[in-house]
Amino acid sequence: MLGFAVSVAFITYLDRVCIAAAAPAMQAELGLSVSQMGYVFSIFALAYGIFEIPMGWFGDRYGQKRLLVRIVACWSAFTMLTGLVRGYSSLLATRFIFGAAEAGAFPTLSRALARWFPQSERGRTSGMMWMGARLGGSLAPPLAALLIARIGWRETFTVFGVIGLLWTVLFWRWYRDSPADHHAVNQAELEYIQAGIPADDAPPQRLPFGRLFRSRNLWALFGMYFCSAYGFFFFVTWLPTYLVQEHGLTLERSGLYSAFPLAAGAVACLVGGSASDWLVRRLGSLKWGRRLIGIAGFALAGLGFAAATQADSGLSAVLWLAFAQGAQDLTLPVAWATCIDVSHRYGGTATGFMNTASSISAMISPVSAAWLATTFGSFHSMFFVASIVYCVGALFWGLIDAEQLMED
Repeated sequence: MLGFAVSVAFITYLDRVCIAAAAPAMQAELGLSVSQMGYVFSIFALAYGIFEIPMGWFGDRYGQKRLLVRIVACWSAFTMLTGLVRGYSSLLATRFIFGAAEAGAFPTLSRALARWFPQSERGRTSGMMWMGARLGGSLAPPLAALLIARIGWRETFTVFGVIGLLWTVLFWRWYRDSPADHHAVNQAELEYIQAGIPADDAPPQRLPFGRLFRSRNLWALFGMYFCSAYGFFFFVTWLPTYLVQEHGLTLERSGLYSAFPLAAGAVACLVGGSASDWLVRRLGSLKWGRRLIGIAGFALAGLGFAAATQADSGLSAVLWLAFAQGAQDLTLPVAWATCIDVSHRYGGTATGFMNTASSISAMISPVSAAWLATTFGSFHSMFFVASIVYCVGALFWGLIDAEQLMED
């Protein structure tokens, strides 16, 4: 189960980040301005955000297998269709439908992990899932840059899309929504998996808007996750362009350097999730075991973005940005584990609600980065703003209590 989770998280970001590496070539061939490319990045997030909560609930209600197969098959198809666009309008339409197709992927996957692993391993397993996502994001820029140079950006999207289609076939044959239904799970393993799972784990019959909107915890998670995504979406959209335009790097070198922040994030995801589980056991407090990692990670991320504004070379800039992303990603599995901790059988819906904040941030981040760079003449102005945003996110972490369940 963990192997499927890590691999599909990898493929998700392999497909998602490919467009960042392809952006310079796409702008040149399709005649797109910086602002137009910013809207292309943002429209994906708009559709993703619109459908995130309904798709998370759909997974809670009807099962994770049915939804994950649909999601991965559709986003793989639209990855390939991105390579067929002929202009700005068709690119906007394709990316909007792509975003809608991918909505609900991580909420549904997180809920699946919660059904297959006991609560005591929730931080670590979430960390490994997000490690896969960050590895996909870190390998996509250099791999895409290499393929684009050899076969062209259109064909590169086709190659990446085929990988996801192969995953859906294997997953459909192996996965079961309940471990009890899998032939390889014996009684001892089932008892271990179900340790700590509440008795009331039946699928919800309708969207629990009342529970969502009354929960102060979930609103704090929402605000925190908006802050979390602001700097990250610079890395998966504008970072290669920043390195090419402001530091004079080649496309291949910018692709290699663009891998550093997400590679640092991959390691940090595993460390942060495992460290949180260790703190929970050490302190005997779920609240502080989650909260301390969150506050420290966001504070250090703000420091990293601030330091990057003083960098005088592409390498030094990307190393500071890698420090910032690594610090932020210490908190990523902790955020998802916390959301599952407080929501239980509403896990897909609640994480969809939290992840909607990421989608809003994803819409704002690329466009604001383009506007700030155009207005102030450098992407460094965006780094200043990101530093402030992460400090605000650390304050939100101080309000989150993983021991406080969603209100009835």
